[in-house]
Amino acid sequence: MRNRATNIFSEGQRAGRSLDSAWHVDEHPAGRLVWLFVAIALPLAAVAGRLAQLQCWLVDDYVSSFATTTESFESVPSADGRIYGSDGRVLAEDVERDNISVHYRWLEDPPDERWLLQQALSKLSRAERRNRAFVEAEKRRVLDRRDAMWKRLSDLSGTSPEILAAKRAAIQKRVEHVAQVVARRHSGLDGESTPESRKGNAARPLAQRVWDVVAATLTTPPRREEREPIVIREELNYHPVVDDVPLAVRAEIEAHPRWFPGVRVGVTSRRVYYDSGLAPHVVGARLPVSADELAHRISQSGSSVGNGDPLDYRPGDRIGRTGVEASYDSCLRGLRGLRQLVRNRYGEIVGEELIRAPRPGGNVELTLNTAVQRKMEQLLDAILAKKSQAPPESDDPRAPTGGCIVALDVQSGAVLVAAGAPRFDFGASAVPDAETWKRLSDDPRHPLFHRAIQMALPPGSVFKVLSAVALLESRRIDPDVRFECRGYLDQPDRFRCLIYTQSKVGHGPVDLSDALSRSCNVYFFHAAGVIGPQPFVEWARRFGIGRPTNVDLPFERSGNLPELEGEAIADRQKSGGKGWHVADTRSLAIGQSSLTVTPLQIARVMAAIANGGYLVTPSVARKAGPQLADDESSPAFSQRQPIPGLSEGTLARIRAALGKTVADPTGTGYKTVRAKEITIAGKTGTAQVGPGKPDHAWFAGYAPADKPRIAFAVVLEHAGSGGKAAGPIARQLVEAFLADGVLEPARITMRE
Repeated sequence: MRNRATNIFSEGQRAGRSLDSAWHVDEHPAGRLVWLFVAIALPLAAVAGRLAQLQCWLVDDYVSSFATTTESFESVPSADGRIYGSDGRVLAEDVERDNISVHYRWLEDPPDERWLLQQALSKLSRAERRNRAFVEAEKRRVLDRRDAMWKRLSDLSGTSPEILAAKRAAIQKRVEHVAQVVARRHSGLDGESTPESRKGNAARPLAQRVWDVVAATLTTPPRREEREPIVIREELNYHPVVDDVPLAVRAEIEAHPRWFPGVRVGVTSRRVYYDSGLAPHVVGARLPVSADELAHRISQSGSSVGNGDPLDYRPGDRIGRTGVEASYDSCLRGLRGLRQLVRNRYGEIVGEELIRAPRPGGNVELTLNTAVQRKMEQLLDAILAKKSQAPPESDDPRAPTGGCIVALDVQSGAVLVAAGAPRFDFGASAVPDAETWKRLSDDPRHPLFHRAIQMALPPGSVFKVLSAVALLESRRIDPDVRFECRGYLDQPDRFRCLIYTQSKVGHGPVDLSDALSRSCNVYFFHAAGVIGPQPFVEWARRFGIGRPTNVDLPFERSGNLPELEGEAIADRQKSGGKGWHVADTRSLAIGQSSLTVTPLQIARVMAAIANGGYLVTPSVARKAGPQLADDESSPAFSQRQPIPGLSEGTLARIRAALGKTVADPTGTGYKTVRAKEITIAGKTGTAQVGPGKPDHAWFAGYAPADKPRIAFAVVLEHAGSGGKAAGPIARQLVEAFLADGVLEPARITMRE
């Protein structure tokens, strides 16, 4: 009877059991259903509410994570200043070049799948993103758009598709190599523990090892089955594919950005020297700055702007190395600007804003008369070419190996000509290749040598101008008293005049004026024995010999002026020991001994004689102003310093003698320097070098002789006689200024 279908609760009730302890499960079934519904509906309602919140109110926050942008700053390159000639022609300037860069993802082939998917999804609506067919179709459209972009780029830039494909492949190969290296390093850092570390762990107590395992299990997140891909910076950057494109190409790309996705046009600049063969030592060059220079500039600067360098030099920038480019570097240097860039999560630029505009460098105008400078360079080239083209059997041992011509404005010190030969020509970029650099460096004629300010030679007889000043100012020699020159001082084999070595005759009775115009050595030998060496040294120092002229060019040499003290000289002369002797004083009086000068120093001496005793500071650059300064209110005149102790009477005698050198038939420059249309004053010089070596030829002077405007110095290395070799060049220099209109012809009567 136990298996019958009965209700045990009913039976229990009939059996008289207690109803208080019974479970009344069927007493209220509707209530149980309600509570069950509530228990299920509440979690579902929470899920539905959260889903509605995500879909309606928070959707922008989650979608925006795919459109996350980052802001960065980029420097805007600036242009360095121009260098102008005196005629207004541009000699050097920065030329901007537009180059086309393409984002790496747009040149990668095959494209990155994640990038391609994101590009496709960005073009679809939310509903279309769920349709796989729509996504695949949009992917194909992105690839078609990329192919069309490359074709337009090829047609627009004139670059063949093959060349562009090769550049793309090279860029991708390089970036992939970098990515592989980074990935290998990353895997090495995140790899398993090394045998050494495992050995160290085994030596630790068991309890400690157990605790480490438990702690690592509780605190270390589970390892992902698949690592996130490593993205390097090169994969998010733009890479140059076409250089130096015309402005029309840039305009077309910027006007139609939808046709050129992932394309950016940037600006770089390069220094161009349009007339690179003209005065290369003066113009100079701008070359890339080295890492050591950058570190030195930052360490020496107290500026807190940028990287600490007030001129903000960075790797790859060009800095002035030589010439005006170096001495006016702070003026020519432009300061870069600042641009803010907005990039998407894939590194593509979606917006930009110019924060600070770049400041171009200042311009510098040279004082050089480019027309006359070019003529003088061509003249020196022709003179040196005659030696190189002559047959060996007819080679003249006195043929010059180099030469220099310097001309100054006698009032302002502006350098009008600074021609040297041989010289170099690095081309429009001023960056020589290895072969050219080796050839110029190994050339025994030293074409890289700036002769105007670095060539220190004995001045020879042109120094007699300063010797005459010393004699006149010492008041120990009567300039009008004649001294008998028999061709030598005391013995025929020493202390002789050049005329005696050539013709075995002397100059006869000469005074100071004759001694200068006829270049009589014996007169100055005798006078040197009377006054001693100190006046020669002192007056040479007052005229700037033995120290730099402070011309605005780098690497100037000071030459050598003997440093002598009066009492010590007398003691050495009496003792007859080593040191200074009377013979040294006599050699110094005619520009020999240990005395050396630069052509620029001699030209400045002649300018001081011509302008009334003012020592000018030579300059090769100016911002504005006339070619020859006449107004004493000009800033150039602030660089003039009066020579102390120099009297006008002394200058008048010296100028008369220098004019006589060229105008008088007995003068050493009469036959070779005298010009028909203008008067020239000056002094010839033949500087002895050493046994078996030809002398250096000098001629220094000024023109016009009556109203001086320019002072000049001409020197030819190992060319022999100054009057015969350097004199004709000086005449042609003055005639070139005359033809250019700088000098005016004078009405003079030429003596036959």
